[in-house]
Amino acid sequence: HRPCVCARKEARMRRRRDEAALRLVEGLAWWATSALLVGRGSEALSATKLPNVVIAPAQFGVPKDYEEMREVLLARGHEQVVVAPLSRFDWLKIAPSIATKEYWTATLKPVPTLDFFFDALDRAFDSVDGDVSVVGHSIGGWVSRAYLGERDRQVRRVVTLGTPHNPPTADGAIDQTRGLLNYVNANVRRPVDTCVVGNSSTAASFDELLAKPAWDDHARRSPLLESLVALPSYAVLAATLDPFAIRGDGLIPIDAALLPDADAIVIDDCHHSGFIPTAFDSIILPPTYRWYGSPDVVAHWAPALA
Repeated sequence: HRPCVCARKEARMRRRRDEAALRLVEGLAWWATSALLVGRGSEALSATKLPNVVIAPAQFGVPKDYEEMREVLLARGHEQVVVAPLSRFDWLKIAPSIATKEYWTATLKPVPTLDFFFDALDRAFDSVDGDVSVVGHSIGGWVSRAYLGERDRQVRRVVTLGTPHNPPTADGAIDQTRGLLNYVNANVRRPVDTCVVGNSSTAASFDELLAKPAWDDHARRSPLLESLVALPSYAVLAATLDPFAIRGDGLIPIDAALLPDADAIVIDDCHHSGFIPTAFDSIILPPTYRWYGSPDVVAHWAPALA
């Protein structure tokens, strides 16, 4: 009987070894599958996570002017939203360029003319982590393009709000950027992903202009003043000298704000700015004056940041 007992013991030991090997294989398979799922989950999370945002302000704009826009973007899930830390007086640093030959011949270049703005954008980028999208408001849009052309910054999306990308082409039109915008358009290769522009009401004729009320007590606004501000701006920036034929956000014509290779978002009843800069705090316009930073307007263009 002893040989049978030994055979049974060997059989049991083989089964135990086989079971241990099977458990080891199952454990390795579980570990590999879990690692794969975690990796795929991380990739999916990275793809769906909203980017951080750097905002390039309009001329004479400062971070406080964009606090509402910043809060709306944070509430939408962007973890970090930083406005380039410019002060009102930083804009005086552009004054020395007026004394140069390049200014009077309209051949200015971003460097060194816009170094003060680039330095502020450097500080904004250095203060955020991870993936970043850029929002450029007004001239902050084409300044951002110039910046990305000069700096080695990787960004997910570039979205511009009421930016005059296209210089005027009408006979006799003056290049207010003194060559800067022409340089950007000719030399910067990083494309804009989405151009956003408002389509607010303006006068279609001189008679319609005169019919506008000087003050709307309900809206707490002056329709007449808004049109009087828009018309000369349109005349300078558009491809036509007939301001009554132009639509825009009250300052920038629609055609001037769109680029052929970028997505376009045109928002009705959206104005250029919700604030008027002063040497101190800006004058905040009433909520009825919807602009790119109004919460319901941000909802139109914020998805383009992802």
